[in-house]
Amino acid sequence: MSGDYGDSRTSPSLVLPSGYAFAIWTPIYAGLFSHAIYQVLPAQRRDPLLRRTGWATACAVGISGFWVWTQDIPGLELVLIAATTTAALTAYLRSSPQQETGARTSRDHWLVRVPLGLFAGWISVATVAGGGEALIAAGIRAPWPGVEAWSSAVLLGAGAAAGAIAWRRPVSFAYAAAVSWGLVAVAVRNIPDHPIPGVAALVAGAAVAAAALAGVRRRKRIDSKNEKNAAPRVR
Repeated sequence: MSGDYGDSRTSPSLVLPSGYAFAIWTPIYAGLFSHAIYQVLPAQRRDPLLRRTGWATACAVGISGFWVWTQDIPGLELVLIAATTTAALTAYLRSSPQQETGARTSRDHWLVRVPLGLFAGWISVATVAGGGEALIAAGIRAPWPGVEAWSSAVLLGAGAAAGAIAWRRPVSFAYAAAVSWGLVAVAVRNIPDHPIPGVAALVAGAAVAAAALAGVRRRKRIDSKNEKNAAPRVR
């Protein structure tokens, strides 16, 4: 997000991360670039994992590039933000291991699930931040009980939604890491002058990380149980 609004130094938004947080685009771009090269290799043309995620990934990346061009049209920007988030989360969730051979190879982990997790996680945060900026640009002001209360509610809601995804579908810890990174950056920006939304963002970020850890433990228990049930019995 760039332009006259979206700048964490001048924006009145209370759901915008501190400027340093946007450095996460470096590993996101690196991951998506590696993912793009990997999926166009001839050997991967029939890979079931890539076939499940390819169209949604392409849509998410493609649509997100138009955000900056619609900052003067808040209504259209909100539509693009919603479409990007839907596509990014679809790609991430569809990358969950199923029954294909080598479902959890390190190759698929680092070249598919981690890049999609980072991207979907950060886009989830950007949805909140971008949505707030679009509403500000449209001249919409927070009704009672005020901007701090509404911002806190939005941040907690975003944390709850991301935490539910991280717990229920622990595809990659990268998703929760990106969300927590963004929410903590919101806290860093707000706590000095707006402690209520700042603390809400911090609580939300911690909750997402905790949910992700719980989700990983839950998945390991399920996998262990499935392996025991699948193991042949020796008489």
